[in-house]
This record gives sequence, structure tokens and C-alpha cells, in this order.
Amino acid sequence: IMHGAIAWRTRLLGWRGPYVLDALGWHDRARQNFTYWAGRQNTAPIPEKIPPPDAVSNLARSEAALHSNGDLSNSHYDMNLVFIDALFRHLRWTGDLDFARTMWPVVERHLAWEHRLFRREFGQQKLPLYEGYAAIWASDDLQYHGGGAAHASAYNYLHHKSAAQIARLLGYDGAPYEQEAALIARAMRELLWLPKEGTFGEFKDLLGNQLVHPSAALWTVYHTIDAEIPTPLEAWQMTRYVDAQMPHLPVRGPGVPTEADYYVLASSNWMPYSWSINNVVMGENVHTALAFWQAGRAEEAFRLTKGALLASMFMGISPGNVGSMNYLDVYRRESQRDFADGSGVLSRAMIEGLFGVRPDLLNGRLQVTPGFPHSWKNASLRHPKIDFSYRAKGGKEIFTLDSHFGRPLELKLQILARGESVRATSNGREVPAKAVAAPGVPPRIEITVPLSDRAEIVVDWSGAAVPVQDAAFAFAPIDQSKGPASPSPGLRATGRLEQVELTTQFNDRVTEIFRQGKYVSPRSPYVSLAIPAQGVGAWAGHVNEMVEIDDRGVRAVAAAQGGKLELPNGVAFSTPGDAEAKNIIFTSQWDNYPREVSVPLSGRATTAHLLMAGSTNFMQSRFDNGEVVVSYADGSSARLALHNPTTWWPIEQDYFIDDYQFRNDAPLPTRVDLKTGKVRVLEASAFKGQGRRVDGGAATVLSLPLDPTKTLRSLTVRTLANEVVIGLMSITLER
Repeated sequence: IMHGAIAWRTRLLGWRGPYVLDALGWHDRARQNFTYWAGRQNTAPIPEKIPPPDAVSNLARSEAALHSNGDLSNSHYDMNLVFIDALFRHLRWTGDLDFARTMWPVVERHLAWEHRLFRREFGQQKLPLYEGYAAIWASDDLQYHGGGAAHASAYNYLHHKSAAQIARLLGYDGAPYEQEAALIARAMRELLWLPKEGTFGEFKDLLGNQLVHPSAALWTVYHTIDAEIPTPLEAWQMTRYVDAQMPHLPVRGPGVPTEADYYVLASSNWMPYSWSINNVVMGENVHTALAFWQAGRAEEAFRLTKGALLASMFMGISPGNVGSMNYLDVYRRESQRDFADGSGVLSRAMIEGLFGVRPDLLNGRLQVTPGFPHSWKNASLRHPKIDFSYRAKGGKEIFTLDSHFGRPLELKLQILARGESVRATSNGREVPAKAVAAPGVPPRIEITVPLSDRAEIVVDWSGAAVPVQDAAFAFAPIDQSKGPASPSPGLRATGRLEQVELTTQFNDRVTEIFRQGKYVSPRSPYVSLAIPAQGVGAWAGHVNEMVEIDDRGVRAVAAAQGGKLELPNGVAFSTPGDAEAKNIIFTSQWDNYPREVSVPLSGRATTAHLLMAGSTNFMQSRFDNGEVVVSYADGSSARLALHNPTTWWPIEQDYFIDDYQFRNDAPLPTRVDLKTGKVRVLEASAFKGQGRRVDGGAATVLSLPLDPTKTLRSLTVRTLANEVVIGLMSITLER
């Protein structure tokens, strides 16, 4: 379970590697791992004040505050959450209350540390969500700026619920933990559940407009399902969200089986690329497959798992390896192949998902919910704690379980219904078969019998066969765009063009957007990961990232053309040629600039053509970063959503776009390179695969259709999202 058996060879607390120890029955080794890290927990006195963000990281990290009473790792990764999760799952496997008592002070300190550092309260009821601080596989560059994240909240829900149960078993007061779990569940339901999308939102902002970010990544889906937060119907809806919104990459090639369209998933649909944010990762895929099994979608769970195994273990450059990245990742390929994280979660997916073995010895139960594909006729598992074999013949299914848990258990066997009628026996004696039905879950039966050593359960089906109910993903065009797109930039302007005077309202030079220490407030007053103070980069490897914006080319063109910049379609924008003149109106949720600026308009027009520039990042993706609203004299309005990645592009780079991992089906905007003055009319088929950093930066041309029968009153540019800067350089009205 070392972090990197080849490259790093580092003993680190977290990621999902430790899951392998209990999933494969190596409980003594699991106890050794837990005991080692328990001895390293920070027990120093709790600081009276939380230290501010670290100046050395440009305010992107809070390590001085992180390393306090309760912390286990003493590294810039949190990982307490994964460690505690593995510990609670160990206790489910073993029921070892003596070890639970030994570890109880560690759990108490951890939960107090989470509460002190990462608990965020929302609304008049002060409902709690928890911020994610480098706590999961996708840690590098994942920064919530103080917001309440679904995955960290789900972890804390399950951990408080588990702590309440263990406290009662040990004779302690579990009520405070039970109450916190109930509050977290309520907060997630009321603040993060999105009925239209069928998933929990990725996070809720603490600052600014406290918006919910709707585009959940894979980790939000599988962590919330794994934490037993959603109802069966909601869990099914979340897997359908994955079908509809997550990038699917087909696994094809020589020797790859063709009986199904096997695939793997990118971990998010966010843009632009940043390490760990939107990669193609073995562990992320098999954990998602486990969530599909938990949601009752066994066929698709197996299809995804087999796709992941084919991509890494068959088609990878290290055959048989359970690695991290795989060859389909367009940015990293197989640059990291030796990460134990994948082995840990693959072990859980095989044992708890495919074979459905889910022990809960704290409650004296063993639940077995096999997730075999419907066509399988036999399967077997040999495990230190349970031997399990399955045979299907005609209308009969035979399940044989040999327990090595060393204590009597209540066995709950749940299987898919295969016929209208059923008769079940256990060790030759007839037993009840209870129907289990829930919205979104295929019909099942549950058989409950005692299990001391061996149970042979025979299920005899009769009557009409029950069809397999698992809507599968199909490789077909998926429109992942949101928000209105601009008219085609290739269409030539036909009306009279009139430039709107903005000189008196310019509040900065476009070159000043990224400057050291510029974006200081508002920032989270808590322990948070955030964008660095220069307004670009990320907390992990990019705290000192600097981007130089150079607009000499645009200014030179304007100076030569009488203060104008003309596009190939005939639209001309006014912009200063003077090298020192301000040339942009910036708005932002940062205190540096106003949240919005309005420009007076008059007369009537068919279109407002806009030259805009500003920032965005992957944490603000698939989300309206801002808006341009044209108000009419009669009180009505027209709106252009500045949406990442369809209409709002970052100044420092073009979006990388391809057909799978980084898909964007919206029309591409025209870009103006600031350093050269070159106008680039992007065409989708030629542009795919070309997006990268733009030397000197680029502005974006957008157009907002207007009602030519209405009199104009004003145009307002407004920033909605945190961390970003929205800038307006020029307006041209087409009359």
C-alpha cells in the first residue's frame, strides 16, 4: 500500500491503497497500518486561533493550520478522511471492539479536527457541509475556496454515523455524532441535491453568491453512494448522470473483446485540463463501478470494470498491472503506473461489488448481494473470511457459502428476481424469500438465514422470466454544452455598425489581470485550498505560476487603423492604441473590481458584438461564470451566459477540445491574440486537439442577438462566480 512502489516509494497515510488489506482479508496487516499512523497523530494543544493562509504559497494553502491536533499525516495532503474510512470499514469486517476501543481516541481527535477546520455553516439554520482539503485521489489542484464539497460531506456523514454506533457499543455517548450525521444528511439534501440533474452538486460556494456548482465529478457520485447518502432511486439517477454527462472513452484495439462496447471514464467533464482534475484513472473507474453495483446496475458495473481492466492490464505497457493512469488519457497517458490507490479500490469492487460480499460484524450480519452479469452460469471466490460459489442451471441458482469469520452471523442474501415465482431452501430446509422492491432498483428477493459455517441456498425460479433491467450507456453524440452560444463568427455583418464609447469606464489595462499578490480578498477565513493570489494556477504544483499578458499587437493594430480592430466578418471594435491607456472594464467577486458595470445604450440594434477577456478555471467549469445583460426601455432584457467552456474562454489559453475526454459541442468563438493582433476564426474540425497556452493571451469575440423592435437602455457585465475576472474591451452595435 506504499504510495508508489517504483517512483516515489513514500509511506503516505491516505489514498485508497489501505482498502486492499481488509478487502482481501489481511486484517492483521490492516491493524499494523492503523496502529502505525495512530501513533503519529498530532496531540499538541489546540491552537487558540486558526493561522491564516500560507504566504509562501501565495495564500493557496493552509498548512500551518492543517498540522494541528487531530492531523495524522503531517503532509500537505489531508487524507485523514480516507484513513478513518478504511478504519471504520475494517471494524465492519472484523467486529473487533477491543481494537475499536484502542482507536477511539484517534477517531475522537479526528472528528474534532474535521469539525474545527472544515465544517462550513450555511443559511439561517446553519446547516453543515464540509470542505474538501486534499482528501481524495483527485487532490492536486482541487480547491474549493472555502465551499462545502459533496464528497467531504459524505465522508463526514458516514464517519459520524459510524462513530455514533461504535460509541454506543463501547459504552460512550454517541448522540452528538448521530446528531451531526443527521444535520449533514439534511444539508446535503437541501443544499446540494439537484433534481433536474439527478445528482448532488459538486460543491456550494461559501463566498460570493454561494452558488451550487452543478457539474459533479466521478468522486462526488461514488463517494456519496458509498457513504449510503442517496435513496435507491437517487443512486440510480446518479449513475444515469454518469451515463449522460461524464466523458466516455471507448476501449478498442487488437485482441480487445467485441461482445460489448467497453469504455473508461474521465474523472470529470471540467475544462481546461489540470492534473488530477480530469484525467483517466484506473481507481476512479473501478470506484465508480462499485457505485454502480451498489446502485443495482450490475451489468453496467461489470462493463465499466472490464473496460478498466482491459485498458490497464491488457492494453497497458505493463501487462497485468493494476496501475493509475492509462493510455487513453490524452495528457498523461501511462505516466504513472505504480500507484497503490488502484489496487485498493479494485479489491473492494471485486469483493463488495462483483461478489457482493459486504460484512457488518458490528451488527452480526453478512450481506451478500452478488453483482454477476446476468449471463454468468458459475462463479467462485476463495477468501480468508468466506468461500463463495455460484452455479446456475435451468431455473435453479445455487449459492454455497463457507464462513471463516469465527462467529455465528445473520446472512442476508439478496439476488435479482429471475422469475414470477420462487422457492428457496437453505441446507435442504425451505426458507422464506422476501420480495425487495424500491424505485430505480430492479426487483430482488432477500433470503435471511443463520450462518455459522456452511450454507447452501438453492433458489428455484418458475413462471415467466424477468427481463434484465439495466439501461446501458450507448456511444452516441452527447451534447455536453450548456448556455446559449454566439452566432457563427463567420457570418458577415449586414447592418450599420456603431462602436460604443467605453473610454471613461475602463478601469484597468488587460495586461494587469495576473499580478503577484493581487487577489487577497475575499478569501475563506478557514482552512482552505484556493486559487493563488495572482489569480491563476492552483494549490498543488502551481502556487507560483505566472502568466504574462502582452497586448502590444492589438494596440499596434488599433494605432495603425485609427483606434479600430477589424474582424474578417466586417465587425470593427474600438480599442486604444496608446500603450499606457486603460483598455478594459474588469468585474469580479474579488474586491479589486466591481461585481458589475453598466454601460448606457440608446436606439435599437439587431446584435451587440463584444470583445471580452478574463479568467476562468477548471473549478468554475460547466457553470455560468458571468453574464452580459442588455436591458430594454420597456423593462425586458436579453442575456448572454458567460459559461465555461462554451462561451467563456480563459485569457491565457485556448481550451483543448477533442471528441471524448474534452468534449465541447458548442460553436467555437473567434479569438484575438493580444500579442500579435491576429484574429483567429476557429473551426471545430480543424481546431480539435490544438488548444493550448496562448503566448501573450487572447480575447474572445461574442455576439448577443437583440430585438430590433425594442429601444435599448443599457448593457451590464456581471461576474457571478468566485475566483474569476470578467472583462469587457469593446462593444459594437449592429443597427
